[in-house]
Amino acid sequence: MKLKLLSSIIFLLCISLFLYLGYWQLERAQEKEYIAKLYEERQSSPLKKLSLIKKGGLEKKHYRNYKVKGRFINQTYLIDNKIKNKKPGFNVITPFKVEKSGEIILVDRGWIPIYGKRENIGKNFNYLNTEGIDKNVQEIDGYIYPREVSYTIGEISVDNKWPRLIQAIDFEEIQKSTLEKDLLVKGIVFRLNPTSSHGFDRNWKIIFMDSNKHLGYAFQWFSMAFAFVVLTILFLKRKKNE
Repeated sequence: MKLKLLSSIIFLLCISLFLYLGYWQLERAQEKEYIAKLYEERQSSPLKKLSLIKKGGLEKKHYRNYKVKGRFINQTYLIDNKIKNKKPGFNVITPFKVEKSGEIILVDRGWIPIYGKRENIGKNFNYLNTEGIDKNVQEIDGYIYPREVSYTIGEISVDNKWPRLIQAIDFEEIQKSTLEKDLLVKGIVFRLNPTSSHGFDRNWKIIFMDSNKHLGYAFQWFSMAFAFVVLTILFLKRKKNE
C-alpha cells in the first residue's frame, strides 16, 4: 500500500513538473515575441533628444532611439565572459552623466576581444583610461535597453582598478563606486549606435533565444509528460496481469 502511494506521488510530481516547464516555455515564447514586436515598432519611430531619463517612466522609453547630451565619466567596466564569433571578450560599459538632469546612465559601448592574462587586465586595457572621452561635453545616440537582475556566483567585482573587470551588470555594485550614487539610473543601459564615436563592436542582439526555441523546448516537455503517462499505464497493466 505504501509503495503504491509513493508511486502515485512520484507520478503526480513528475507530470506536474513536466507540464509546468512546458507552459513556462510557452510563456517565455510569448514574451520573446512581444519584445521583438515592441523593438521593431519603437525602432521605426524618429530619433528624439532626451534630457530627463526617468521622467515619464522608463518602460515607455525601452528600445527607443534617443540623443543624449552630457559627459562620460572615466570609470569603465569590462563585463566578463561575453562570447562573440566563438571568441571570448568583454562588453565595455562606461557611465555617462546627462547634462541637464545630472542623471548617470550606463552606456554599453560594445564588445572587445580579450587578449593577455586576466591578471594583466589593467595593463592591457589601460588605453580605456587614457582615451580622453570624459574631457568634453558631447551628444551620443543609441537606444535604451532594459536590463534584468543578473545572478552570479561569488564576488561580482574582481578588483578595484580601472578599467574594472566585473562578472555582470549589477547596479547595486556599480553604485558603490559612483560618486553621485543617488543619480545612477538603474534597470537600463544605453546601447551606443554603430555610427557613434567611442564605441567598439556593436552588432547588438535584442533576444538571445528566439520564440521558436522556446516552443521547441515546450514541445519536448509536453512530449516527456505524454511519454511518462504512456509508460506508467503500460507498467500498471503489466503489474495487473502478473
